[in-house]
Amino acid sequence: MSEPIILYLGQIQIALLGIAFMLLVPGALALDRRKVSFEIIDPDEDDKSVHVVGDTVHREVRVKNVSSVTLHVLRAKAFGGAALESAPVEDRRFLPANSSLTTSFKVLLKRSGRWVLQGFDVRVSDPLGLLETRDYLPCVHPFEIYPKRAARRRRGNLRAGSLARREGGRHAVEQLGIGTDVRELREHQSGDPLRHIAWKATVRRGKLISKNFEHETSMSVYLMLDVSCSMRGGQEPGQKLEHGIEIIVGMADRLLKRRDSVGLMTFDEKLYGHVGSGSSPGHLRRILHHLVGLNSIVDPDLTELDEDEVEALVADYLLIQERLDFRKGDDLDEVTGVNHKLLQRWLASVFTRNRDAYASSVLTEGIFEQRASRLRQFAQLRGLEVPYRVEARLGMKERGLVDALERMVSSSKGKHYVVIVSDLCGIMNLDLLTRGIRLALLKGNKLKFIVPFTPAFYQSEGTVSRKYNVLKDLFTSAERDERMKIVDRLRSLGVEVEFTTPS
Repeated sequence: MSEPIILYLGQIQIALLGIAFMLLVPGALALDRRKVSFEIIDPDEDDKSVHVVGDTVHREVRVKNVSSVTLHVLRAKAFGGAALESAPVEDRRFLPANSSLTTSFKVLLKRSGRWVLQGFDVRVSDPLGLLETRDYLPCVHPFEIYPKRAARRRRGNLRAGSLARREGGRHAVEQLGIGTDVRELREHQSGDPLRHIAWKATVRRGKLISKNFEHETSMSVYLMLDVSCSMRGGQEPGQKLEHGIEIIVGMADRLLKRRDSVGLMTFDEKLYGHVGSGSSPGHLRRILHHLVGLNSIVDPDLTELDEDEVEALVADYLLIQERLDFRKGDDLDEVTGVNHKLLQRWLASVFTRNRDAYASSVLTEGIFEQRASRLRQFAQLRGLEVPYRVEARLGMKERGLVDALERMVSSSKGKHYVVIVSDLCGIMNLDLLTRGIRLALLKGNKLKFIVPFTPAFYQSEGTVSRKYNVLKDLFTSAERDERMKIVDRLRSLGVEVEFTTPS
């Protein structure tokens, strides 16, 4: 007599699952047809001005349901750049047909850079809560994350540059342009005061020309940062580069508060970026923009992917993000499997709109030579991570450093105090490096190297074996011996060298 009851109970469960499935199908179709959308509500301008590494940012998101069905128990998880760590969105309210609701989520910002949230992994369940369906919905939203040393300006509710105006004149150097004798005429550089423009010479030469006076700021500094793959290592991704950025920002901030003139160059195997020397109130903003943009490099010489691989990356992204399939048709590329002509036509039609929607000074400020194709620029705008080159080409980094020193000597007049932040990894041609440094010293410049010591950026956590400590000691001694060969050469030239660690 018990068997029929068990059978009946089983049939009830099957019936409930069948009903739940039928109730869930309309919701699944609504997600699949993208009748549901996510939109991040832009905060007030003051709140979104500057985000700093380590901040937890709260964002409101509007969920719209334009379908004819009600959605139940909505859950979502944001998906985006490597430096964004988001908490799940969970809202147990019903979302009726043709309605919207506003909910919130949190994002932890782990590294400086421009990182893009791409969309949400969305889950909805049936009214009985027995079954669940899942889909991806796009929601492109960039975050510009600044180094920790930029926090004072934000948390003091200051715009970049206003601090320089407040602190100007509180130190013992002479102010810009107080002399009456013109020492020379030179090309106008970013950050030069407009009152120093020589208008007659500008008209005569057809380009902006500035005057240099006898009495100018007593200190002019050029900061140079190594952005190579070795600087992008560490126990955490990008740890050494982040440390170098913090050093550069701290020095630039202090110098500009004293109204000293500061320039910035970034290099790998070539000169990558150049923010000309300046001391104006907004100059730190230009320096910060360039430094934050170092995690968005798409230059073909400095990244791991060739043009075919970037094309495949963009095609895969558009298939998921926009539901556009560029792997159809007869005219497919033999290497990438992508319809190259169709993809290029689509890019040409939408590129201007995307550039206007996602453009940022972080992507353009201080870039010395933009060689990226439209395909790479689209990837950069949308926050697609094109991996930086993972292996150093030995003997090339010194070429980039020498190129930077030569460019500084040829493009700016006067003597400079030059601070170079580099781990010196991969430098092989000491004679080439020596010639570049001697040229800078011959022009009266003073040089200092700040060297992140690589083993210090790989700290052991917890209890480790004796074998690990032995291997680490061997690695540390080998690294130090290799670095000291270069350091000894630098010091023999009269160049100051200082090692630095994460602390």
